[in-house]
Amino acid sequence: MTIGGELQGQVDAQLLEQGSFIVMDFLLDSGRLLPDDYDRWRRGELGSLDDVLMGSTQKIRAELESAAAYARKIGLVQEQQTFHAWRSDAAGTDPLQVSKDATLRSLIASRYLRAQNAPQLDLFFDNPVVALTNGIVRALSGGNRAEAQRLLDLLYAQAPNHADLAAYDRLLAALTHRGRPIEEPRRELSFLLQTLPIAKRLMGSQARDLLTPLWRQLAETLRGNSFQPAEPDLHTSFCLCQAQDWEGASRAVYAAPQWQRHAALCLRLAQCRFHLGDRSGSLAAWFHLCWHAPGEAAEALDRRHTDSAMAASWRRFVDSADEATVDAPAVDGAAVDGAAVDGTRSDATLDTADFPAWLLLQEPGLTQQLSVELATGDTASQESYRLVHRWINARRAGRDGEEMALRKALQATNRALFACLKRAI
Repeated sequence: MTIGGELQGQVDAQLLEQGSFIVMDFLLDSGRLLPDDYDRWRRGELGSLDDVLMGSTQKIRAELESAAAYARKIGLVQEQQTFHAWRSDAAGTDPLQVSKDATLRSLIASRYLRAQNAPQLDLFFDNPVVALTNGIVRALSGGNRAEAQRLLDLLYAQAPNHADLAAYDRLLAALTHRGRPIEEPRRELSFLLQTLPIAKRLMGSQARDLLTPLWRQLAETLRGNSFQPAEPDLHTSFCLCQAQDWEGASRAVYAAPQWQRHAALCLRLAQCRFHLGDRSGSLAAWFHLCWHAPGEAAEALDRRHTDSAMAASWRRFVDSADEATVDAPAVDGAAVDGAAVDGTRSDATLDTADFPAWLLLQEPGLTQQLSVELATGDTASQESYRLVHRWINARRAGRDGEEMALRKALQATNRALFACLKRAI
């Protein structure tokens, strides 16, 4: 069974981020399962996930089967997960029903690990300390405070020198924050940020079940608060990103006045739209970042690996920029000198702010997805974007006179991009 490029990209992205492919996380990331519905199911308010999965069940099953086949093909080991309701006591420990359909139930409850990370069952059963720590993780992810405390007390008794006793204490303390009013958001944010790496190290993918309700609580507390550049993480959008509520985080960014001018919000939106499979929305966020904060855009693109298509485009752009120091080319035999005038650039090199216009030249079809009005500013790079966008549409429509005029305008204002245009013809 073959796998589509976009679906494979989502599997690969999850492997890069967390070292495993977890089908439940894939459903959440792709928008097939809304975070609110997942939370309701984990609270025991839904009998199964059958009625809340978004889209055709047949198509979802086909996607999951393709993803599972790809995971096995690249050597990952399948493991079935059991989900329990989030509870504060030891009562009601029956597993939650994932789906009434046996095939779908098996697919959704699967996770795929690298062989070296797969659990060694003999070690699990023979080593009481390992059994205790695994039990603590299960209790924490299920929100079972009483069981987590009981097992942690046993761990203190059996292994008083265990290196992670204090860390488990902190995770248990995090569980006590659930449902508790937040009086000081800054302190709660600091607590969660300090707890996050501990939870990821000790709980792996199950850290999400412990921390997501806490991130959502903080997001709700911050709802209505304006974005403050001096404290960029003290905003609903940041908390919802941590909870992997990509749609909710997107709405929070869009609601922030002039979000396009804040690097943190642009980066969040690019991440959200990527996870939702909305490439044009992700590109729009990246383009605004390039125009308004080119230094931060270049730094983020240099280190970004999750969105492999964007990373590849950026590397090609960097290579083009290294080769783009050119003499002023001529149009119809008329050379343009390099003197700078208002709104023009006399240099012949590409910089980060030119990336949006450059990408249009590489992928002309983007003009059908991204509006020319996306660039609303009066900077030279935004004007270049508008010129390239209009040139592509004039060329597609066969408007020769307009096309030539736009080429001359681009040559006069951005010789490096004009050189790229010449190569694209």
